[in-house]
Amino acid sequence: MFKTETVFSSNLIYNVNNIKISGKINNDLDKEKLIENAFQKAFIIFVNKILLKKDAISLYKTKIGIIKDLIFTYQIIKNEGNYKKENSLIVNIYFDQKKINNFLAQKGISYADISNISLTMLPILIKKKDVLLYTDNFFYNNWTKTENTTEIINNNLIKYNLALENIEDLEYINRNKENLELMNIKKILSFHEEKNHVLLIIYFTEDKFRAYVKTLIENKEIDKNIDLKIYPENEIKSYEEAILTLKEEISQIWKEQNLIDVNTPSFLDFFLETKQINDYLKLRSILDSLDIIENYFVLEMTNEHVKIRLKYKGKVSKIRDKLIGQKISIQITDNIWRLKIN
Repeated sequence: MFKTETVFSSNLIYNVNNIKISGKINNDLDKEKLIENAFQKAFIIFVNKILLKKDAISLYKTKIGIIKDLIFTYQIIKNEGNYKKENSLIVNIYFDQKKINNFLAQKGISYADISNISLTMLPILIKKKDVLLYTDNFFYNNWTKTENTTEIINNNLIKYNLALENIEDLEYINRNKENLELMNIKKILSFHEEKNHVLLIIYFTEDKFRAYVKTLIENKEIDKNIDLKIYPENEIKSYEEAILTLKEEISQIWKEQNLIDVNTPSFLDFFLETKQINDYLKLRSILDSLDIIENYFVLEMTNEHVKIRLKYKGKVSKIRDKLIGQKISIQITDNIWRLKIN
């Protein structure tokens, strides 16, 4: 069914680590049930990590037998007694890529091809008529402090960094305080060295609470309005819950940009320039590590090049970005791809 191992995949999206469970173990059956609890907990975390919220929720009641079949390997990294005379376990679990893809395809569910990402965040709080940016801004002061179930469920894939205080940014925002949503995000200096960033404009009055989100993630710009719940007698609770909601919304935006439809694979032909005898072997190793590639085969091989056909899932731009990330140069002329190992 599955096996226990000490070596996990380098593709971290399928890893769910440090699952903590506890219970009394008097026999092998007790231990099996305890480990099954870890599998169920890991599965919930896993689907929340890679699926849109509505799709993840639809899988929460998946039977344990199905979940166990989707697991490739697991590792108990800690097993010790606690003060309740129970066993406390910490388990790492790795889901099988092919089985997960087949499972989602049968359900008609697309998953997000994502990995760990760092986002630079600049929240602006508009409280009545005041524009609060740094010192008196609850969101700036508490965004990275808040520990919550959303972060746990999403397995901490998004790491937030607050934009550094900048006098020129403060002046630019004050000059545009009547039209903040129309500001050019590229003119914010504290974003200049950052590839991925989010500008949050949060409006808070006695009877209205909403946010306007401007994101630039992996060169894709998305703007969105979000209504937030207000607690009239508890301003701090309103703010704290808003942070949870906004983090979840940003996670959904990121996933939506990276969805892969497992039911509609595509094909791509390309030429690999073979200057070194092992260039093709190097490329094979890279292709084997990319889970969005379903399979590939050689169409033609000469002393100068290898022509390969890929069957892949998702957008062709993801293939390009992943290959470039593996230090492969790509030249595209008249829709003909030519690759070279650097």
